[in-house]
Amino acid sequence: MESRLIGKIVSRRFRVEDIIGRGGMAIVYRAFDLKSRQTVALKVLREEYEEDAEYLERFKREAEVCRKLNHPNVVNMIDSGKVGGISYIALEYVDGKTLKELIHEAGRMEQEEAVRYALQILSALGHAHQRGIIHRDVKPQNVLVTRNGQAKITDFGIAGMAETKTLTSEGNVIGSVHYFSPEQAKGMRATAASDLYSAGIILYEMLCGHVPFEGETAVSVAMMHLMENAKPVEEEADVSRALAMIVQRALEKQPQNRYQNADNMIRDLRRALRHPDGEFMEQRKRVQETAGAQGRQRSGEDRDRSVLMRAALTCALMLVLVMIAVAGVTLYRSMFVVTRMPDLAGLDEKTAARMIDSAGLSAEFTYAYGDVTEGYVSSQNPEARAEVRRGSPVLVTVSLGSGMVAVPKLTGMTQEEALAAIAAQGFYAGQTQVVPSEIMRGSVVAQSPEAGMSAQLGSRVDIEVSGGRVIVPELTGQREEEALSRIEAVGLVCGMITYETVENARQDGVVLSQSLVPFSEVLPESGVEMTVGYYDKRKYSANVSLQVDVPREGVSVRVTLVGEDGKESDMYAATHTQPGRETIDVLLRSEQSGVMTWRVYLDGSFKHEATAVLQ
Repeated sequence: MESRLIGKIVSRRFRVEDIIGRGGMAIVYRAFDLKSRQTVALKVLREEYEEDAEYLERFKREAEVCRKLNHPNVVNMIDSGKVGGISYIALEYVDGKTLKELIHEAGRMEQEEAVRYALQILSALGHAHQRGIIHRDVKPQNVLVTRNGQAKITDFGIAGMAETKTLTSEGNVIGSVHYFSPEQAKGMRATAASDLYSAGIILYEMLCGHVPFEGETAVSVAMMHLMENAKPVEEEADVSRALAMIVQRALEKQPQNRYQNADNMIRDLRRALRHPDGEFMEQRKRVQETAGAQGRQRSGEDRDRSVLMRAALTCALMLVLVMIAVAGVTLYRSMFVVTRMPDLAGLDEKTAARMIDSAGLSAEFTYAYGDVTEGYVSSQNPEARAEVRRGSPVLVTVSLGSGMVAVPKLTGMTQEEALAAIAAQGFYAGQTQVVPSEIMRGSVVAQSPEAGMSAQLGSRVDIEVSGGRVIVPELTGQREEEALSRIEAVGLVCGMITYETVENARQDGVVLSQSLVPFSEVLPESGVEMTVGYYDKRKYSANVSLQVDVPREGVSVRVTLVGEDGKESDMYAATHTQPGRETIDVLLRSEQSGVMTWRVYLDGSFKHEATAVLQ
């Protein structure tokens, strides 16, 4: 039964509270971590798969993958293991919705909001790819979004290392058909470019409100990924030219034509917010088309040479040998003739591309922030005036400028407005802390860095948001019922009440201490715990011991004392989960003295009774 664990403690640490999700392989529970005192998500392998070697290995691999990841946009792992026949992974608990649910609610997202989520997804994928991990099932259902708008990728259950050869599971292509790449549809090995294709599909869906390929069957959708081009995003939504070109590149059928790493796609998305006309994308496209034309020209020359060689075979043997010699000399010269590497320092991107082309070399442009003016070459490899073979690639780094911009003023904005302003300016939304304040609830009251300060694009900006303010009342010395009324009246929540035995009857039912400092400022609905006095009239007592054999599934133990009127009073009640024989010491207390009967119940059933002398 799926509910078999509810109320149980797993690995002496996680108290299972409720089911929050079900998958084909595992059940996800909400649990309380007794060690950290925080709520966690406990993913447990289904009972029917505990003896299945394939599913056990897959579950173990997911835990190994999660252990290698530690990123603010990844649902991070807390613990994993197998105890008592239960395989589990304890994960960070995310209180929010899936990105799929947010897309359904919004229909179409504004491009700034869509880019903000895309940047966080790509940041998480880049972190995984740097560690050799390919997710292979990137989809909005696997992206959880917190209440403050932070996206976190989860479910690395079918993730693999970049060098893995495993492509299918029981003959089925791994992944979700609406989001996987053309190479996954063919059953080929997934790469980082495959994950970025899936991220492009998610960005398309956020902007348009639907996925680019839809069909009646999974096979028909897979064929669309292979054979059809997605309808241009600018025909479906009001987006900038730059953003549309980024989506188009992310959805290229051939992996080598897509973004090769998440950092490059992040760079272009941030640049698209500042240069929506897409000129920087057009320049890169023209350079690639020039390189492609040169490649086609060289291919045509090779085909002509092959025709001449086939014709020469009909000539006399001497003529064939001469032609082979000439062709060999020509091939040797074309392969080994060298040229001088031009000096590109201080040139703009277009001029650098022309000089590289004139030298018979192939340009590969990358972009980075630096001290050089935006759009001009900041470095090159090989170095200027070095001897290089014709046709060799030249890596040219073009400056994106200093990357230092002024932090916008966020105080006074709502939390949603502030997060949008942070993303639009090219920063990363860091921690959002809710603090007590007299300012309107939900408004930003502080930020770090402060407004007007210069900071690197992509750096973190933290904000503090007003949660309102409550003054904690003085509860000590009041009756319990009076304290409860004051807690409710000021907008606080009563937490745990602990009862402490007192010797003075006047302290019975009186608050002895409280968890929150009186007259301090806290958030509304904060919990306040109290210790209340309890005057026990039972003056007579006796200590007894009993031994209990605890089975594997645990047992509930209850000990009662029988009064003179035949009524039973509970002296002890607890659930024991550690298998084996346990000795339990129980204190019997009563208002009467003398020989009295006590009884033992296991799981609600009577087991035995005995007598004890209370004095």
